[in-house]
Amino acid sequence: MKKRQNAELRKPDILKNYYQVILKEGVEGASIAKVAKRMKIHPSLIIHYFTTKENMTVELVDYISRIYNRLFMDLRIETDDPEKRLDHLCDILLSEEWYHNTDISGDFSVISVSFRNKKVFAHLEKMYGEFIRLITRELELVSASGKIKISDTGSKAELVVSMVEGYRHFKHFYIKNDYAEKYKDDMKSTIKNILKN
Repeated sequence: MKKRQNAELRKPDILKNYYQVILKEGVEGASIAKVAKRMKIHPSLIIHYFTTKENMTVELVDYISRIYNRLFMDLRIETDDPEKRLDHLCDILLSEEWYHNTDISGDFSVISVSFRNKKVFAHLEKMYGEFIRLITRELELVSASGKIKISDTGSKAELVVSMVEGYRHFKHFYIKNDYAEKYKDDMKSTIKNILKN
């Protein structure tokens, strides 16, 4: 039992440090040795928990997914008013906290690996599936009141995820700070319009 507890404590710490190495070196430049050096531990400890860098990358996707799920669950929507609930959902998904939860360069690094690694691809696919399920559930709660009718909540949730991911990436490369708030408001209006139509 103690061994399992140690793994539950150590693995997230190792993954957090692996992510930091990826931000500095890219996935290709990251290694078990560099993570160990950053943490001031012996590489054999990392190998004990993950065996290979590939396994560490796969588990990193799950770690990132848990971060987003936790953020989503922590920002609970505490209202029965469907309009306020929809507003709050959009505010969460377009928030700075959501935007800065992970680093976009690290995300792109992991995504690029998924084109060559089926395990990483499968775990990213699972992560997006969980994200879509969370949003679908929220849209069903909004629609259940009958005041706002959202048809085909699953498909609409997929559109929301596409827009949020596009928003995050496009904002990073193109939107300047003085326009950021208006851009966010425009995105929120667009998401709400798509959901209601």
